[in-house]
Amino acid sequence: MKITIQIQGGLGNQIFQYAMGKAMSQQYKGDLLLDASWFERSWDGVTPRHFLLPELKIQCRLAPDAKSYGPPKRWRRLTQKILPISPYLLKDHQDYVYDEKVAQLPLGKSQDLYLIGYWQSFRYFESIRKQLVSEIQPAFDLSAQYQIYLKQIQQQSSAMVHIRRGDYVHLESAAKVHGFLGLEYYKTGMAILLDRDPTTHFFVFSDDIDWAQTNLPHQDRITFIESTNDTRAPVEELFLMSQCRKHIIANSSLSWWGAWLSDAPEPQVIAPKRWTNDANRNWDDLMPAHWQRISTT
Repeated sequence: MKITIQIQGGLGNQIFQYAMGKAMSQQYKGDLLLDASWFERSWDGVTPRHFLLPELKIQCRLAPDAKSYGPPKRWRRLTQKILPISPYLLKDHQDYVYDEKVAQLPLGKSQDLYLIGYWQSFRYFESIRKQLVSEIQPAFDLSAQYQIYLKQIQQQSSAMVHIRRGDYVHLESAAKVHGFLGLEYYKTGMAILLDRDPTTHFFVFSDDIDWAQTNLPHQDRITFIESTNDTRAPVEELFLMSQCRKHIIANSSLSWWGAWLSDAPEPQVIAPKRWTNDANRNWDDLMPAHWQRISTT
C-alpha cells in the first residue's frame, strides 16, 4: 500500500501534513510518499512558500509523477467505502478538528490512500511524538549565526517569543482569518513568565523585528533573532524555537511546532485563547491541555 500526502503551505503546515502521513503510514503499514506538486504552481492570495521538508531528517520520499487530487466528490466518498477504488481519497473534514474515524478506514488490500488537507491536530500523531522529535531537526549544520543563538538559548532560562505580522497584517485573506494577535497578548505572556521566573530571557523570532524592537517591553531581557536570507532559515529558526525552555507562541503553525517539539522538563507554553478570528471554535484538538491560553484583547 502507498500512502501519499499532499504537501502545501509554509514549513509549519508542511510538518503537520508530514506528521499525519507518517502516523497513517504506520497505522496502515504503507509506504509514505509526498506529493509536493503544489510548490510548482503560483496561487492568488497565498503567501509564496518553499518546499522545506527535504531539509529535515525525515524518512520518506517524493511521489514520482504525482497526480494531485482535489477533495473527493460525494459519489466517490460513498463508493470508495464499498469498492476498492484506488487511491482512497481522504480530506480532513474540518480545520483544527480531530476525526477519530481516520484510524478505522475501510481500506481494501489493493487500495492506496491519498490524504488532502492540513490535519492540524496533535491527536493524529501524538503516539509517534518521540519519532517526530528526532526527525524534525535540520539535516545540515546550523549556520554560524544561528549556532551563536543556540548556545545562548541553551545557557539560560530561555523563552521563545514568536511574533507573526507580515501577511497577517498586509495580506487581506490572511488578516481576515487569523490576524495579528496584538501587543497586549505579548505583554501579558511575558509578564506571566517573568512572574514565575525573574531570570527568564526572551528570544524574539519575528518577520517584523523592527516592530518588536519598538514595542516590546523588557528590552534588557530580550535577544532579537536576526534572520538570514537563506531559504533554509525557517528550518534553523524552528530548531532554535524548540530548544527554548518556555514559549510564547503566535497563532502560527511554525511556532506551534516550536513549542510542541520542545523536550523541556517542565514545558511552559503561552498560547492565544483563539487561534483564528472565529469566536465560536473549540481549540482543544489543536492545543494540548497543559498549554496556558490567554486572551489577545
